[in-house]
Amino acid sequence: MRTGILILLTLSAYIAKAQTSKSASNTIFFDDFKDNKNNWTIADTKQARSKMDSGFYYLTAKAHACGETHEITIDTRKDFEIETRIKILSGEADHKNYYSMIFWGREAMQGNYFTFARDGFASVEICDGKNQSDCITKSGSLKKGISAPDDFNIYTLRKIANRYSFFINGTEFYEMPFTPFFGNLIGFGAGRKSTLEIDYLKVVYL
Repeated sequence: MRTGILILLTLSAYIAKAQTSKSASNTIFFDDFKDNKNNWTIADTKQARSKMDSGFYYLTAKAHACGETHEITIDTRKDFEIETRIKILSGEADHKNYYSMIFWGREAMQGNYFTFARDGFASVEICDGKNQSDCITKSGSLKKGISAPDDFNIYTLRKIANRYSFFINGTEFYEMPFTPFFGNLIGFGAGRKSTLEIDYLKVVYL
């Protein structure tokens, strides 16, 4: 009996270790902002303020929208997922003029954007410049999602085969064909006169 129990315990430990190893090997990038090992910008300028405190990264746009990027290489032939947990700490609610975002596959001003605002509206955009006129909102994507205006929300982008799916708090928000990357930059954008409190950023292969 003891031998059987020992075998089961050993097998369970092996499975757990294998699952952990597999999970670790699938992780492309993870940051929970407990320290600044990934060298995010920490600064206070006329345009923006950014800091890291108690496991959160704070990004404030003092006037116009501002962003922070990190270069993360993803093999887009594989299935992958990008996920972040963000609270809009302060700022106007109106999505039209004050929306924030996560972006991926970006190079310079060209990139893909998953936008959101405190009024609950979100959208998916492809942009090739720094102005709103340089962005194309994907058809049917500008709508309200299931989000909490004054709390954290989880935003997820999932690429399976040749399709993108977007989720807010685990509920599918939008779906569209995969679009090629412009570059390898992934990051956050705070809408004008807004502050984001960012809990984590995770990028994994599926």
